[in-house]
Amino acid sequence: MSFRTGKFERTELKKSLQKFCPIQSVATLSEVDLAALHATGKKLILIDVDNTMLPWREEDIPPSTIEWLATGKNLGLDFCIVSNTRNVERLTRLSKAMGIGFVRDKFKPSRQMFLKACEQRGISLDQAVMIGDQVLTDILGANRTGIDAILVQPMSKREFVGTKVNRIAEKWILKRLNDVLANEDDDLPIVQKTGIFQRRIVRQFAKFAIVGGSSFVIDTALRFFLLLYLPWGSDKAGSVLGRWMVQTFPSVFGYAEKVPTEASVFVMAAISASVAILNSFIWNRRWTFNIRGKAERAKQLRRFVVVSVIGMLLNTLITTLFNKIVPGHPARSLAIATVIATIVVAIWNFSGQRLYAFRRPEKPTEG
Repeated sequence: MSFRTGKFERTELKKSLQKFCPIQSVATLSEVDLAALHATGKKLILIDVDNTMLPWREEDIPPSTIEWLATGKNLGLDFCIVSNTRNVERLTRLSKAMGIGFVRDKFKPSRQMFLKACEQRGISLDQAVMIGDQVLTDILGANRTGIDAILVQPMSKREFVGTKVNRIAEKWILKRLNDVLANEDDDLPIVQKTGIFQRRIVRQFAKFAIVGGSSFVIDTALRFFLLLYLPWGSDKAGSVLGRWMVQTFPSVFGYAEKVPTEASVFVMAAISASVAILNSFIWNRRWTFNIRGKAERAKQLRRFVVVSVIGMLLNTLITTLFNKIVPGHPARSLAIATVIATIVVAIWNFSGQRLYAFRRPEKPTEG
């Protein structure tokens, strides 16, 4: 799984996951905009050490970290290390080298170190922000305390064995948190992976195919049931509806006088296609195209309706045109017509949903 960056729409998550969710994730510490934090009233930066400011167990502080700290100090921000390391001697040396203090108390995700740091500096909780590389300690601890938290990608894969165990649960949590990233750039993942299924459009198409398969099953099963098996008194609903349509609109459906079910194909296909479209909307929006935020929901719904209505018309039109492709075999004809309609409409729906209904807002160009 790629580490993804962006701001999180925490209100879109279940309450059980909100406590693990940061306000933002960044690739490196340098990407944390200290000027923006200062502008929003933040005064104290609580920060983890290992794999956040420098690699685990090392003592050579990266120049980028030193420069970042200098930027914050020039803005008037205060810094305090909040670390679970048991090596107090190393922590003391790092604290002195970076010119920032640290606190020690119960290990994160306990609230104690966060509260102690704020109390020592006379800072209210809403004026502090926590930055760290671990969800189960840094982010969870800050959220439990009522402090905003920013998640940074670990600097190195080398880390304490206990942390490696935590990463297993963290991976599962991050996969769900990534669903509510408000401005992630899927085309530029921080951790590059190779292989055809690492391309976004391929992954989207694979998911779309799975959703399409479920919609196809729903559409086909419901269509057959409505046309051929749904009881209506002593007869079948397809036949009853077909006879009514032939009698009411003989000039239009007179061709189905001998086999009334053929006249009801249009109506029953429209019903089954509508249910399948609803299934497609729910799963493609939330899973295939990873859309969760509320900002574009109304526009996406309007666009989806346009794509879906055209797709439904194509579906019912093709089904009706090919419904008599095998004379004397209504079930076989219906199956063939349904497959042809499904293929054509699948191509239309994927293109329309990806390029129109669920397209991401264009980023403004510089210049």
